[in-house]
Amino acid sequence: MDIKKISIIGLGLMGTPIATLLLKVGYQVTGFDIVRKQMANLISLGLTAVNSPKEAAKEADLIILSLPTWRAVLEVVEGKDGVMERAQKGQIVADTSTSPPWESKALGKRLARKGVEWMDVPISGSSAQAREGNMVFMVGGKRAVFEKIKPVLDQIGKKTVYAGKMGDGATLKLVVNHTLYLNQAAAIEGLVLGLQAGLNPDVLFEVITSGAAASDLLMARGKDMLSGQFSPKGPAILANKDLALSLEMARQLGVILPVGALYQQLLLQAHYNGWDQEDATVVMRIYQQLAEASGRTERSVPKRK
Repeated sequence: MDIKKISIIGLGLMGTPIATLLLKVGYQVTGFDIVRKQMANLISLGLTAVNSPKEAAKEADLIILSLPTWRAVLEVVEGKDGVMERAQKGQIVADTSTSPPWESKALGKRLARKGVEWMDVPISGSSAQAREGNMVFMVGGKRAVFEKIKPVLDQIGKKTVYAGKMGDGATLKLVVNHTLYLNQAAAIEGLVLGLQAGLNPDVLFEVITSGAAASDLLMARGKDMLSGQFSPKGPAILANKDLALSLEMARQLGVILPVGALYQQLLLQAHYNGWDQEDATVVMRIYQQLAEASGRTERSVPKRK
């Protein structure tokens, strides 16, 4: 059966563009968010706003979750007035959140006992990329269910990848995010070094995004970083949470990730500084503050003797 009615629970930085794109391509979309304004902003586009996850689950072929934490996922699915109070056999719940794979698999097994299909469908892409439909979906779960939801995801993203069994999508997302944060660290160090050496920021950006050091992150955020603008495309509070998940997965697997562990300390300092709602690249401020504390705002590279 084709998917026609879709409910989205969580209309934040990612949920809102997902809902907008689905409405534009003609799906019947119901939405819920604890922040009422998030729903009100989409009503003019055709969104049907409801008062609870339970109501959102009613008659939906596909229920998409876009939530900030695993606690929120559990509350929405299994809590009071949650999805499972109204869910019916055969319905599909797709979690686009960045979730712990071990917890995601356990929840999927609980839902399977009630005939509800659980799919982990995390996204690679910032909120800005989501608004443009420039997202990659990584899907874990039953292959047959993947084939049902793939046509939907293909219409709002640039690529939909079957990662494998339940939990594999969530695992792949942690690997992608871990790599992203280390890309952030490299970009921050390079840009701060160039600025402190007195390079022209425009020239620095042009060259670093044209050669071997170029990255999607630098293209999307480099100019903002150079100008000290850190409006959230991916808030620091979520980066802290996501990196903690990849490090916990590494601990469970016996994998050593020393550079990721070090970068999390800088993200934690950003948290202690009260920068949770800034973009995760706000870590650049810490580097700049350390450079300025040295007493010199510009440094030349010392000559070898």
